[in-house]
Parts: sequence; structure tokens; C-alpha cells
Amino acid sequence: RAFRASFAMLTSTTLIGGTLGFAMQMYINALRKLPVLRNPWQHLFWTGAGAGFANWNSEWEAKLRKEVDAMNAERQTTNARFMESIVKGDK
Repeated sequence: RAFRASFAMLTSTTLIGGTLGFAMQMYINALRKLPVLRNPWQHLFWTGAGAGFANWNSEWEAKLRKEVDAMNAERQTTNARFMESIVKGDK
């Protein structure tokens, strides 16, 4: 079940990134007033680059989420010790 969710996230991330890369090349060609699908290899390149960037970004976000959770847990234990010291009256 976890594999299915992970695969769905990877697939959607790849498709969204690839779509954005493809659309970016179409937009570049439209701005330059060239035929929109001119040089298909550029569309292939930007589709791959967009998919790669989207996958890298999702992995980076997951890594950052783990780091933030670890920092929050550390801060929570530090705050709990501090509150205990206040209740006990230690200085």
C-alpha cells in the first residue's frame, strides 16, 4: 500500500514536471513568434528537465520535512525540561 502511494506521487510529480517543461518551451517559442512545435528535440529536453527538477524538488521537500520534524522534537524536549525547571524552582 505504501508502494502504491509512493508510485502515485512519483508518477504525478513526473507528469506535472514534464508538462511544465513542455509548456515552457511552447511559451518560449510563442514569445519569439516561432512555430510553437519547432525543434521537437527542445521540447523533449525541457520535458525531461522539468520532470527531473520536479522529482528532485519533491525529494528535497521530504528531506526538509524530516529535518524540521527532528528540530521540532528537539525543541519540544528542551522546552519541556525548561518548564520542569521552572515548576521545580531550579535556577
